[in-house]
This record gives sequence, C-alpha cells and structure tokens, in this order.
Amino acid sequence: MGSYNYYKMFGCFNRKFKIREVEPPPDLRGAFERYSSGATHLSADQLLRFLIEFQGEEGCTVSDAERIMHDVLHKQHHLTTFTRHGLTFEDFFHFLFLDDLNAPIKSQVHHDMTAPLQHYFIYTGHNSYLTGNQLSSDCSEIPIIKALERGVRAIELDLWPNSAKDNVHVLHGRTLTTPVTLIKCLRAIKEHAFVKSPYPVIVTLEDHLPPGLQTKVAEMATQTFGEMLYYPQSGCLEEFPSPEALKYHIILSTKPPKEYLEVKHPKEKDSSEEELLGKERIDVTAESEADDRSDSELDDEDGDVYHQKPCQIVAPEYKRLIALKYSELDDEDADVYHQKPCQIGAPEYKRLIALKYKDSSKEELLGKEKIDVTAESEADDRSDSELDDEDSDVYHQNSCPIGAPEYKRLIAIHAGKPKNGVKQALMLGGDKIRRLSLSEQALEKAAASLGTDVVRFTQKNILRVYPKGTRVTSSNFKPLTGWMHGAQMVAFNMQGYGKSLWLMHGMFRSNGCCGYVKKPNFLMKKGPQNEVFDPKVTSTVKKTLRVRVYMGDGWRLDFSHTHFDAYSPPDFYVKIYIVGVPADDAKKKTKVIEDDWTPIWDEEFEFPLTVPELALLRIQVQDYDRSEKDDFGGQTCLPVSELRPGIRAVPLYDKKGEKLKSVKLLMRFQFNCTDDLLFLNEENSF
Repeated sequence: MGSYNYYKMFGCFNRKFKIREVEPPPDLRGAFERYSSGATHLSADQLLRFLIEFQGEEGCTVSDAERIMHDVLHKQHHLTTFTRHGLTFEDFFHFLFLDDLNAPIKSQVHHDMTAPLQHYFIYTGHNSYLTGNQLSSDCSEIPIIKALERGVRAIELDLWPNSAKDNVHVLHGRTLTTPVTLIKCLRAIKEHAFVKSPYPVIVTLEDHLPPGLQTKVAEMATQTFGEMLYYPQSGCLEEFPSPEALKYHIILSTKPPKEYLEVKHPKEKDSSEEELLGKERIDVTAESEADDRSDSELDDEDGDVYHQKPCQIVAPEYKRLIALKYSELDDEDADVYHQKPCQIGAPEYKRLIALKYKDSSKEELLGKEKIDVTAESEADDRSDSELDDEDSDVYHQNSCPIGAPEYKRLIAIHAGKPKNGVKQALMLGGDKIRRLSLSEQALEKAAASLGTDVVRFTQKNILRVYPKGTRVTSSNFKPLTGWMHGAQMVAFNMQGYGKSLWLMHGMFRSNGCCGYVKKPNFLMKKGPQNEVFDPKVTSTVKKTLRVRVYMGDGWRLDFSHTHFDAYSPPDFYVKIYIVGVPADDAKKKTKVIEDDWTPIWDEEFEFPLTVPELALLRIQVQDYDRSEKDDFGGQTCLPVSELRPGIRAVPLYDKKGEKLKSVKLLMRFQFNCTDDLLFLNEENSF
C-alpha cells in the first residue's frame, strides 16, 4: 500500500503525500542488463568487467569484485557468508549508492610524497586557536584539535607575554580575545597531530616575546614534542625536506630572533598622526563580502556563520586611539583598524576597548611620551608572522644581548618580510630558502603586476597568504588566486563556514585527505627561456567534464518531514559550479522536482576546462520556496583532477562541512579530452 507523509494545514485538516518508492534511472538498468548478459544476477566476473570498462577502474581484480559483492550482500541482506551466485539488480543499485564502496574520488594517498615541501599545497589554518570572531571570541586548544582532526597540517599560534611577563599566552593581540596558555596548545598539537594524517604538521609562530620567554618557548617545545620536533642540525636548510621524509614530525616556522634585534630609525619610518588618520590609512566605508563570492557563486545563500551587518566608525577619539596604537599591532591586527570592521564604533565595544587599556595613562594613550608612533607605508605587504619592529622597541633595546639561541635553532622554516617591497622580496635569489607571508590584498596586488614572479618564487620557497584584517567575523577569501600562483599555504579561518571554506575542504579531499596536495607540474616547471606559468594567459580547452545528475536520496532519514516545508515534501534542485581559473568558472542548475523526497533529475551538463588541474566541482542542493529564501539541502566540493569516471555515490555535507549521515546524490562523471576525443580520467594529473 505504501507509506505516506501527512502535513497539517491551518491546524484543521491534513494533506497526504505518498512516499514514492525509489526507481533507478534507465541508465542503471541498461548497464546491468548489458554486463549481466540479460540474466537476473551479476557474477563476480561480470561485475569486474563493469568496474573496468564502465567505471574506468583498470586496476581491479576478481578478488576486488568478490570483496565488493560480499560487502554489498552483507549490508543489504545481512549475510555473513558468500552464498549467493551474484548481485540482483536491486543489489547492484544499492552498491552504486554506497559511497564507501563507490566514492567519487580515491580515499588513499596516491600523489608522489617525496618531492620538497614547496611542491605541495598545504592545508593551512589562520589564527587556529580562535573559537569565533577575530575581536572578542575565546582562545582555546579545542579549535586546534578540530582542525588537526580534519586534516589541517599548518597551525598558527600568536605568542604574547602574560601580564606578569613570566609565561606565554596565545591570543589575538590588542583585541578582547581571552588567552589560552601556550603549553595547552602544544600538548593538543602533540596528541592530535597525526590522528588524520601521518604527514608533518607545521606550526607557524607569530612571535611577540622577549628573549627570556623565547627561551621558555624553546624549552616547552622540546619537552612537549621530544623526538617529534624536526629542526636542521646545521644552520639553515638549503632545500626543504619532503613530506615523506618528515612523516610524524612537527616543524616550527617563524622569523629568527636575530632579525628582531634590528634597530628602527624613527626619522625614516615615523608617520604623523594626520597620516595615520587620513583617508588613505583608515577606510571607513562598509566592508563588502563580495570578494568571498565569485560571479558564478552569487546566489541566495551567503554562508558566513559570523557575518553581521557592518556599521560606521563614529567616535573620533576612538579613531585617534586606534591610530596611535597602530604601531603596536601586527599586520593582521593593523588591517582591522585600517578599514571598517563589523561592530567597531559601537558604544559597547568602545567601552570595552577603554577597559582593555585602563592601565595606561592618558599620556601613554595619546602617545606624547611613551608611544613611538610608527607605521609601515605598505601595511598590506607586511607579514602576519613578521611583526617585528614594534616588539623590538619594547623588548630589544640597543643594550639587549642576543638571546634565545636554542629558540632560533628550533626554527626549521625561516620567515622573512618584504622590507623593501614585495617585488624585491620575490626577486631574492641565492641558496637561502624561506617562507614569505602576504595578506590577501597584497597577493591581489602582486598577482596583477608580478604574477610570474610570484610563481617563480613559489618554485623554490613557500608563500603563505592570510585573510585581510577586516574579516573580523572570521570569513574567508577565494583561495584560487593563491593556488593559481603556486602559494602553498593559503591560510583560512577554520571555525566558520561559507563558500570559500567549502572550496578549501574540497581541495584537500584530494590525495586521501592527508593535508598535502601535489601542485600541478606546470606550476613547478620552467621553459627553455626560463619562463614560468602565467596565470593571466588563457589556455585552450584541455578537456570537457560531463556531469549527469541522476537522483538524490536520504533527506527523509536525516531531516524531519517538516524541515523544508511545513505543508508538503521538499522541492529539490541542484546547482553545479566549476570554480577554477577565470576562464573555467561556470554555473548550471537542474529543474525543480516538486513534492518528492527522492527526486530524479536525470540531467547532464558539460563544462569545458582550460586548467582542469586547478578546477573544483562545487555541488549544492536547495529546496525551492516561492515566497521565502530557498532552504539549504546539502553541499559538497570535489577536485576535478581526482574525479573517478563512471556512476558514483556523492555524499553531501552540511554548512559547517560535517558529512550528512544519509544524504547522497547519484551522479556520473565523464571526461572528453580534446586531443583524442576519448572518455578518460587522468587520475594523477600532478
């Protein structure tokens, strides 16, 4: 007789909707009949032919096919012994919907892991200790643990002295964030570093410490990590080791202490208060989040968990205070105050800031005697981990001896700052290798005029890109610009959610979710005239991706029957995006299937790709609503270069990136290469 969903209308009568039995699409029945030769069961040998010829799994063996049959029959019929002659069509359909047996991408590490570190994109966190926004949330080891368990391989810690100057705290400096002790963070890293992946964890330190506390950091690190801590035995590295060589090791990266001892010359660097408060230094316009969304992604769902409407900075004395305190801020902190963040200027926030600085005298706050007002003319080009001169003034006077030699020795990856501008920093040659950090704005500027120089720099060195300071809600930027230019460490706020973070999740589902993705060969090669890949040049189409969306299922198991609509079953449709180089960006959408928990769309779309190695396939399901905003029904993001051809079960995730228990799409992927017009899958285009 079938099952029904009942929906109460106006509290007085019910609407009844029959729950339709799931009907496999015609393509599936045709494939079963073809490979079973018209029989009612599919044998192990016939299943093997299907896997090799239709699914493109050339390495499969008869034992693999038998194992799959055993697993399917056990899940479908709870059979503990292999007594059946083969799979029925219902069993075959069930197998295709199992994402653990029929996933869209490989679940094992399959990239070459023996190249130097700069050959890889590295899953990187930004301000990894924050639980929420950048201004007032708590600092904790919990976000660090969550990031490591997701596979993040680079953790950022901001180190500051405690009030007694005898211990080290981790916090976002000059904000209202509550601190957590460094030792808690280090212990969390040690205990969870290799839960998800055996490959090395890089800890980037933003150091605001005097030599005495740097020595204490060295002691904490060596005592906590022990043999897990990697550092070069003789001076600086001449070449980065490989992820394979660094398995189960933890690496420290920051600026060596000796560079903190450089003495500033105020007459060269000092900026007047008028300059700091000028129109070019403090931007009071509303922050637009449009840079978090590409043209192909402008839809009804925003997705930033901490997004709030911005407000204007209204207090002149507050602006003056912030300008004068600017010289004490690091690059990311300084960015917060250059532009108008959400909620800055609100009376309550101004009051809290006043309380934050209650121990400072009026003269200190106004900078007449104690504060040396200095500001870099190019704040965007300064690194978050390269804060330096300000703290040098506080902790390293001319008479201060060079300290913390042990601390310096533990720094495996040296960070540096573009002292004379980004262009010169990118041009530096020699045998010295290092890490350079740029804000997203600085990268955009460099990409516009120095694109090939950035690519050339990343062939030998490591480039880290971090969010601009006005992202106080912990939103993120589009990562593709960094990846197109070879940036290994595109640092993201992992505690929120949104489309940009979904792209990050998608990229690092590659290579078995190990946190290291081998960069495409074209980003690492040089031509006969020493030329490198130019991201501005539009290439010809290399291949066409064909995507067929058959059907979806699982929502009625994971959601209440009134979650999407109080009066009827949901009206689902699917949006499909290609996010990559600008020439490849595209957006498609299926038709709406009304009043159905198991919609069948059976629609196909084509996406021509010029740089398939960097393309991401983003999929989002929505419930159509005529009068209100469409409801979110799940999303996923997959690297195109990793897609397995054939009919695949595609699991969906919630807004925070957590996998939904039952919701899946059944889809087919095919590649049409322009050279030979054959359906192929370059499983390792790296």
